[in-house]
Amino acid sequence: MAENVYSEVEEKLKVEDWRVVFRLWKYTKPYVAILILGLILIGASSALDLLPPLLMRRAIDNYMDNQYSLVVVEENGSFNFVESDEGAFYLHQDESGLYSVTDGTTSYPITEEQLRNLRVEDLNGIGQIAIFMILILVSLFFVNYGQVYATSYMGQKITHGIRVDLFRHLLRVPMRFFDTNPSGRLATRVANDTQNLAEFFTSVITSMVKDVLLLGGIIIIMLNLSAYLGLITVAILPIIAGAIFVFRYFDRIAYRKVRTRLAIINAFLAEHISGMSITQLFNQEVRKKGEFDSVNKSHLKSLMEQLWVFAIFRPLLDLLYYVTIAIVIWFGVKSILGNTLAFGVLVAFVSYIDMFFRPLHDIAEKYDIVQNALASAEKIFKLMDETEETYNPDEAATKTLEGSVEFENVTFAYDGEHKVLKDISFGVRPKEKIAFVGETGAGKTSIISILTGLYKIQAGEIKIDGKNIYDYNLQSLRKKVGVVLQDVFLFSGSILDNIRLFDETISREKAIEAAKYVYAHHFIDRLPDKYDSVILERGGTLSAGERQLIALARAVVFNTDILVLDEATANVDTETEALIQKAMERISKEKTMITIAHRLSTIRNADRIMVIHKGMLVESGTHDELLSKGGIYSDLHRLQYELGDIA
Repeated sequence: MAENVYSEVEEKLKVEDWRVVFRLWKYTKPYVAILILGLILIGASSALDLLPPLLMRRAIDNYMDNQYSLVVVEENGSFNFVESDEGAFYLHQDESGLYSVTDGTTSYPITEEQLRNLRVEDLNGIGQIAIFMILILVSLFFVNYGQVYATSYMGQKITHGIRVDLFRHLLRVPMRFFDTNPSGRLATRVANDTQNLAEFFTSVITSMVKDVLLLGGIIIIMLNLSAYLGLITVAILPIIAGAIFVFRYFDRIAYRKVRTRLAIINAFLAEHISGMSITQLFNQEVRKKGEFDSVNKSHLKSLMEQLWVFAIFRPLLDLLYYVTIAIVIWFGVKSILGNTLAFGVLVAFVSYIDMFFRPLHDIAEKYDIVQNALASAEKIFKLMDETEETYNPDEAATKTLEGSVEFENVTFAYDGEHKVLKDISFGVRPKEKIAFVGETGAGKTSIISILTGLYKIQAGEIKIDGKNIYDYNLQSLRKKVGVVLQDVFLFSGSILDNIRLFDETISREKAIEAAKYVYAHHFIDRLPDKYDSVILERGGTLSAGERQLIALARAVVFNTDILVLDEATANVDTETEALIQKAMERISKEKTMITIAHRLSTIRNADRIMVIHKGMLVESGTHDELLSKGGIYSDLHRLQYELGDIA
């Protein structure tokens, strides 16, 4: 099944959350001032959020539901009402909405003007509260703006730092790592997983801190308003905490599966989109659709498992919310009827309970993002923990090479077990032109891989100019060893960019001169924008031969002293092959040249030809010498002659 090829190991965390957070702190430290500013603004925002219910309670109890103690004063046949602590009369509103002053036995009508004069302080008080509410809302706008900007800025800078470090690390891990890790999975780490961390820093951390402050503030205020109702509300907390704990456990398991299987999909897509031409040429659409359907169903299954966790948790919180509201209203109304609780306090309690449950309702989504971020951080740090290639940076840079190469009893296996090269020994003199031939899978290309130190050998020694390659500064050594592969990789950009590999210290004139030197100028000059012609990734708009000529120009412009060509003319037309051969002849006069050849006609003029068979060097000599021996080279030559590859 395709899933077995692309799947990652789904295992329990061996690293605790706090260890992951500790490593993330390294990237947060440079922005600690912004973090502190954000926390201060979060505290201010939380305090402002807590004020409106208190203002509502004050408006209801002090102004809207104010119980007046009045004294009735008769003057000139009319009645005036004066507020007094000793008054036995109070304001009463009947079912029709009309107001009167009564002591329960005697009632006096009250005019609108008298009512307005009596309640002028109430109206002024409500007006002041309305102004305070507007000021609070305006303040909240500016505080939240500053907090969001500060935390978003911090989050994006942290994510940028992690992404840069991660990609820099990928540039330094050994090639063996890329043999066992699909490019789609690595792209997920650099792009998607770092973006998950950005969301964590910009929204979740701030909202979680604010939620904690709000919950703490709400509990304190509720206990202060009414210890009786406050304790009833707090009693529900153990049930909520238990529900969150259970949710946390199951959601963590489900979410790790979701992230792992999403990486599988990305890896599958990356490979099969790049290989779409092969899929269509060999009519594999139906089979590949089935493979993708299997991978996609696996991802869907993990999503449904997570959905099941959410489907239980969120309705459970809703149930607890309504039960809490019902209990508080029940006991609150009883207290109001018993004159032990003001109506405004009950209204404030209901508002605070709503505020209390609001962050709990969002905790599923927030915890999801936390799990997402922690899972992403684990995978990012696991990738960062991969051993980097040793470049020997303390060694002096290699400015020039004479070009001699020695292999002494070299044994090599990509996986450390199955040997690809077995006890290989040979030497190459400076500016010598040698070639390696052999059947497919004999180990020819592996010689290139270990010559530049991309892979480490298991036994033996490789020397360049008499010095072990692992004793060189490998980065500077690779600058002096040019490699032209059979499948030339070109980057998205202009042809000029690909010749000088985006190194703007190399002048345009020098790049054009290199292209002319290897006979690439004639086809580049025919393009609409010439050297500024834009090509897509891998150079699909160019022929194989044109890509080879660009690769040769690249080797020349970087002034390498050793040039290695891997099947450089294997898939090109006769005209382009002639140009490549011509370029190779010119280059070989100035550099040591090592050629991996399939078509023997291209290496007749080599100073020496070495035959690799089943990972061993079995023959060596000139073209004529090897033919006269009647060995493997002679058999290969005869076979190609019979097939028409050799004229």
